[in-house]
Amino acid sequence: ENIEILRSDKQLLMGDVLLASAFISYIGPFTKPFRMKLMDDSFVPFLQKALTAAAGEGGLVPMSEASDVVKILCTPAQTAGWNTDGLPADAVSTENACIVVNSARWPLIIDPQLQGIKWIRNMESKPGRNLQIVRLSQNDYLRKLERSLENGHSFLIENLGESLDAVITPLIQRAAIKRGHKQYIKLGDTEIEFHPDFKLYLHTKLSNPHYPPEIQAECTLINFTVTAAGLEDQLLALTVQKERPDLAEMSEKLVAQQNGFKIKMKELEDNILFKLATAEGDITEDVDLIEGLEETKRISNDIQEKSEQALITQDRIKITNEKYRPVANRSSLLFFLMNDLGKMHTYYLYSLAAFTIVFYRGIDYCDDTKPQVFVDDDEDEDGGGDEGEDADEEGAEGDEGSTATKGKKIREPTDEELEVRCRILIDSITMTVFNYIRRGLFEVDKLTVATLLTLKIAVNDEKLTQEEVDYLIQAKSSADPGNMGPLHEWMPEIVWPKIKALEALKRFQGLGDNMQSDSDDWMAWFDAEAPELAKLPGDYQKTLNSFDRLILLRSLRPDRLTTSLRTYIAETMGNDYVFQPPFDMPAAYEETSNQTPVFFVLFPGVDPTPLVESLGATLGVSLENGNFINISMGQGQEKLAENVLQKFAASGGWVMLQNCHLMQSWVPRLERLLEVVQDGAHEGFRCFISAEPPPMANMKNMPESLLQSCIKVANEAPADIKSNLTRAWAQFSEERVTSCSKPDEFKACLFSLCWFHSIVLGRRRFGQQGWSRKYSFNNGDLVICSNVLTAYLDANDQVPWQDLRYIFGEIMYGGHITDAWDRRTNSTYLEVLVNEGLLCGMELAPGFKSPDPATMEFNDYYAYIKDVLPAEAPPQFGLHPNAEIGYLTNSADQLFMTILAIQGAGGGGGEGGGSGEDMVKGTMTDLMERLPEDFEMITLGLKAEPLMEGPTAPFVTVAVQECKRMNTLVGEIRRSLIELDKGLKGQLNMSQAMEDLVTAFTLNQWPGRNPFSLCRWEGMAWPSLKALDAQFADMLLRIQQLQEWTEELVTPLSLWLPGLFNPTAFLTAVMQVTARRTGAPLDKMTTETHISTIMDASTIDYYPEDGAFVHGLFLEGARWPVGDDIDDDPYMVANVPVNGYLTDGRLKELMPALPVMYIRAVPVQPTWEPSAVGYLRHQEDCYECPVYITSFRGPTYTFLATMKTKDPKSKWVLTGTAIIMQMN
Repeated sequence: ENIEILRSDKQLLMGDVLLASAFISYIGPFTKPFRMKLMDDSFVPFLQKALTAAAGEGGLVPMSEASDVVKILCTPAQTAGWNTDGLPADAVSTENACIVVNSARWPLIIDPQLQGIKWIRNMESKPGRNLQIVRLSQNDYLRKLERSLENGHSFLIENLGESLDAVITPLIQRAAIKRGHKQYIKLGDTEIEFHPDFKLYLHTKLSNPHYPPEIQAECTLINFTVTAAGLEDQLLALTVQKERPDLAEMSEKLVAQQNGFKIKMKELEDNILFKLATAEGDITEDVDLIEGLEETKRISNDIQEKSEQALITQDRIKITNEKYRPVANRSSLLFFLMNDLGKMHTYYLYSLAAFTIVFYRGIDYCDDTKPQVFVDDDEDEDGGGDEGEDADEEGAEGDEGSTATKGKKIREPTDEELEVRCRILIDSITMTVFNYIRRGLFEVDKLTVATLLTLKIAVNDEKLTQEEVDYLIQAKSSADPGNMGPLHEWMPEIVWPKIKALEALKRFQGLGDNMQSDSDDWMAWFDAEAPELAKLPGDYQKTLNSFDRLILLRSLRPDRLTTSLRTYIAETMGNDYVFQPPFDMPAAYEETSNQTPVFFVLFPGVDPTPLVESLGATLGVSLENGNFINISMGQGQEKLAENVLQKFAASGGWVMLQNCHLMQSWVPRLERLLEVVQDGAHEGFRCFISAEPPPMANMKNMPESLLQSCIKVANEAPADIKSNLTRAWAQFSEERVTSCSKPDEFKACLFSLCWFHSIVLGRRRFGQQGWSRKYSFNNGDLVICSNVLTAYLDANDQVPWQDLRYIFGEIMYGGHITDAWDRRTNSTYLEVLVNEGLLCGMELAPGFKSPDPATMEFNDYYAYIKDVLPAEAPPQFGLHPNAEIGYLTNSADQLFMTILAIQGAGGGGGEGGGSGEDMVKGTMTDLMERLPEDFEMITLGLKAEPLMEGPTAPFVTVAVQECKRMNTLVGEIRRSLIELDKGLKGQLNMSQAMEDLVTAFTLNQWPGRNPFSLCRWEGMAWPSLKALDAQFADMLLRIQQLQEWTEELVTPLSLWLPGLFNPTAFLTAVMQVTARRTGAPLDKMTTETHISTIMDASTIDYYPEDGAFVHGLFLEGARWPVGDDIDDDPYMVANVPVNGYLTDGRLKELMPALPVMYIRAVPVQPTWEPSAVGYLRHQEDCYECPVYITSFRGPTYTFLATMKTKDPKSKWVLTGTAIIMQMN
């Protein structure tokens, strides 16, 4: 029978070997789902088709129907040996091992969890292999490599970066020089004999390395990254090991026994074949051979009998083990969540080894709830396993039972007890892992990670479907929402398409119609201060659960979503996932060891040094005792730090290395040094590291493996106004106040200065409306200003208010500020807060007066802050309540954009890419179909030529320039889409730019918006924050305006100004046309703006004098009243009716549209002040309003608009009032 099987297998060998060769050559870098996709959808069908054609009709196809590549490439005995050497038993690891041992090219192992390198070390540590493990940074690695090459030993280069040393290129290429029967490899200037038994292994810890094509071609890349299924099995084994060590020990021995049996059977088979092949004469007369065969048969039968008994025992163990499967499943999910966080920030990196420690800690925390296992000594456990037979010579363990449990019967816990225990374990491990992660998260990311964890668990436990979660994350919109009906009276237009999209979910069917029927009730719910708590109209109050309410809020009231998410997480997971206790340094220290450094993330106003020093003092570790050294890293400190690390690792002690971000060229050496000194380090050795985070989340300033191994601590100072004010006041003392010659004035001014310091810090949380750019105001600014205050009060009889405001605003705090409008905001704060009113109890903020310095001592101010300061709200910063709504809306959008980026990048165990690829292809096809043709520039030039001498020539020039820029953008879009199409079809290699384009499509993001993307759409487009579909539609509208404009090159009666690449060019053209008409010098002209009474630009039928009409602008931070809202009568400016003035915005109306704006060219007046942002009028009724292209403000500033105001200008400065050209 076996002979027949071998004969039939021989006929199928050709196709099977071809398939196995393709598998080895191409499959290595990919995840398991994509490997299956390649094999099942590409390799196997292709080979079957080709071999069928070659065999002809009726011919035998030389390929197995269901080819098992692993069976072709290795034997069960080999697999058993690999598992014994530490290779994980999952399918992917076995496939990887097959590739490693069968590949003709040197294997390059991508191994962030270090499972592959562990296996190779054990496998190659056998006698005769003399494995050498080196890094390219070692000085003697070439000498070791030469010896290994000559002697045929194994050589492992670990922890590679993304490039290799050029010296070893000939070895990587296998560029051998043949001389006679020997081969030589040239390393540098030396030729080394190439021993045929030499093996080279390349290894990297990088999770997503980018190697150049030549390395990919010359090496076999093998992805050893752990899979979800594989890790789940490993964690199941660890769980059982902790919970049931008796079963774990028995199972381990049985596995080792079975592996031994497989290896022994292979040896026996090989021995029989060898004896038969070398037998001489009549084998029936060879007594030794016959006896050997009989003995082999006896041992084989004995092994088979024991294997059957062992399998029965293993099945029993497996049934018990499987009851702990939910614990392993949750733990696997947690690890892949941790693994995905690196896409959020480069500091959020964790190793499998670190996770395993935390996983064990989670189990240890609930040891007291472990069900009791009762033992009866009178009965035998399984009665299996013949002892005293040929166990030793068979390579078996003999006794399947544990020595600890031999002769004892264990009362298994009931299913109910195990279910309760598993629930306790799951909760404990989840909470422990989350706390471990949360301790190292920035404050802004904590809710994001808690949300991501909650949603992943809900989907994994089948409490939610992925479709429901996608509706929450993506806030889908309907392409054709239809008519809003009566809802248009109160509902923003952007909300209606989202409402109609929700109707695809069963419980929201007919939502749009129901809202139109109950419009008033829904309006009341929409306008509620806390709609998440308000009663929903109709039956929705009964039918919608808490998650459904989140989906509804995502579409209707995203500003309330962060609050609701916290409530939902607290209800679903528990309050501990939302409310974090203060950082506990002693508790964190309990988790450290001599192998685990602590990494402090540095933030303004937070110094970890006192935490470490005070803890050390309680444990007898201090500078005075000679076992603590604090080194502030900088030039020349490297050698000192290395010496101290080596000394304390040997003798015990703590070393703190501060500001390591300043030493980016040295920290890789620190990483290696820590690995070396931690091997056998003293129990009392601890290393503390601190560094500032990089300016952007996806920038790196620390080595990946160093971050993976550290306990990370991100202990940010509270950012609320009360904490900031208390901390600022605590910088001073009663002695400091009494040291001034005018203590009352000093106290009043100092408290106002502390209040100013608190609000300029707190204003940052309102994003770009708070400050256009990020500024690093710090306690040093406050202390220096207090010193200046003391000096000026001592030197003057009266308080020099003007001098103090100038020094504080223009020099001290103003020294940080680079944006002219932010400088104006800063100065305005000081004008409002630092003046004579401080001594008369003026209001620093609504409901918060300046305390009377004559009646209050220094320490009384703390009680005043605690008792009198109202709850934090935007008006305390001078902002409108809408600023809070805008901030909360942006926070919710950013939270879900981050989750989408993590999931869109294929996090977790990696799912099949079919649906994602279909979505990318669909997006690509849709864009190509809607992409218009280029403008015909030659024809346009001929049209423009006769007009260039006329009065409208500047406007014609703008139109031509805009068409050129649009052609450049459209051409790049078309080129990259065609290139991507070819790449997806396999006609071109996928470049990084194509990968970035796919990622952008997956995230619905305009390509190139990520600053590290190689796509060029963003660089050729206008500034925008819109999503891909919205910005593409915006581009089509811009093209439509240009088509209408260039048809006859007649300037539009009212121009959609945001539709231009360069709006400033149009303003310049307005001034040029006026200057030519009036003969006034162009350099003595500027523009002023007036808001007309015209709401609809399409109704305009004339051109204004000395200027132009523009429309499509929005106002942020205020509102422009129209119609009956205005008390005044309209008046004429030139031939344009204008009216209105700035007034407070309506709640939840964040960016109301402006009426048509009249931009007029005017001569510069002598009283106007020239500045970097335009001419400042300094008129009481004129607010100089910045105009930005997007709400990002800052670099998108365009021009200065003049707007009429009846309120003090300072009000609009502090509310951050600005004109924005486009919604987000």
